[in-house]
Amino acid sequence: MSMLRSILILALLATSSGAALQVESPDLVAEGEPFLVTITGEGRGENLRVKWLDHEFAPQVETGVNGFRARVLLGVGMREKLEADSYTLEVEVEGERLRKLIVREAKAYPEQHLTVENKYNELTQENLDRHGREKAATGEALNTLSRIRRWTLPMMRPVPGDKTSDFGLRRFFNEVPKNPHSGVDLRAARGDSILACAAGEVLLAGGHYFAGNSVYLDHGEGVVSMYFHLDEILVEEGEELSRGQLLGRAGSTGRVTGSHLHWGLSLQGQLVDPMMLVD
Repeated sequence: MSMLRSILILALLATSSGAALQVESPDLVAEGEPFLVTITGEGRGENLRVKWLDHEFAPQVETGVNGFRARVLLGVGMREKLEADSYTLEVEVEGERLRKLIVREAKAYPEQHLTVENKYNELTQENLDRHGREKAATGEALNTLSRIRRWTLPMMRPVPGDKTSDFGLRRFFNEVPKNPHSGVDLRAARGDSILACAAGEVLLAGGHYFAGNSVYLDHGEGVVSMYFHLDEILVEEGEELSRGQLLGRAGSTGRVTGSHLHWGLSLQGQLVDPMMLVD
């Protein structure tokens, strides 16, 4: 797959138990990209822990006659959020620890200039307060680290429409610079079906000032997908969805220039390009 570039296998031999721990991952990742890590070893992999950036979590482990395996999706965010040029991936299991340095590669994203209603650039105090409350709630959702892994690769496109706006664009609204585009925009007419990209639990479902009617799905291990600007939300918070299940209808709510779906993906709080994980 396109995200799995420059695969490097590192092996650490345990000196006491004779168990072998192996971590397979890229050694170079461009900002805004997801990457897959595969961890294998002897034994049952009990108490396996993964540390990446500001998060530590226990991934789901599969066991067999030849030992254990765990697969985790991680990501490197945009330059505005990360300052260093390299970061350490740490894996620990049964007293053994492996550290690997992953280099972040700079990536140039083009600019996009859009015209929107002035109320989305010049917020009243009431709307500022509302946005602050929504940002706190969405931030909590994006830092969810449930252990049950519901995602599978490749992920499913939530709508078949073409891309109309790429991930990472340096955006200007009414010529005022804003945060880079944190997802991809997919062509969708009002009322088109929006489907879950993977099985998951609904973390948030409701109206937001900028994103309009939105749904956040928890796919496990810090993998959270987002669906913005919906005309209609058809699920409730706490509901379990299967891959491909209908969750809403496309629309043009929030800060938009027309009907479409904004599809986003967060990996342990790092916003990445979801299109790198589909066929």
